[in-house]
Amino acid sequence: MKKNLMIPLVISIILGFISAQIVYSTYRKNLEESSYNAYIIQIGSYNNEDSLDETFENEEDYLIVEEDGKYNVYVGITTDLVNANKIKNLYQNKNIETYIKPTVINNVEFVNNLEQYDILISEVDSEENIISISDVILSSYEEMVLGK
Repeated sequence: MKKNLMIPLVISIILGFISAQIVYSTYRKNLEESSYNAYIIQIGSYNNEDSLDETFENEEDYLIVEEDGKYNVYVGITTDLVNANKIKNLYQNKNIETYIKPTVINNVEFVNNLEQYDILISEVDSEENIISISDVILSSYEEMVLGK
């Protein structure tokens, strides 16, 4: 009697394990392939490193990223267009030409962090606080997304 019960039980456990593995691997694949819309606030694009101003090279408030043979200078990243405009206006008030560039980010962990920082940016109005939060975001982007 016990032998008749053990065979279906073992088969059920094995099938349950295999099913769980299939579902989990599908979930991980979808999670890794997820992409999220974001906005990068850019203040310049240069053809070569020599054309970058010394201001950009020594300043911590900027992120310089080489893309398609150009060196782009970023001052912020956000998932919220209102926050992007807030950062843009901050730099435009300093007479710095600023662009909001839509982008797609595929790093789920970074986007989760970015959304938390977006809440902070939306709550503060101080220039110093906005720049400080943007610095943290840029550092996180450089580390988590660009792998530097």
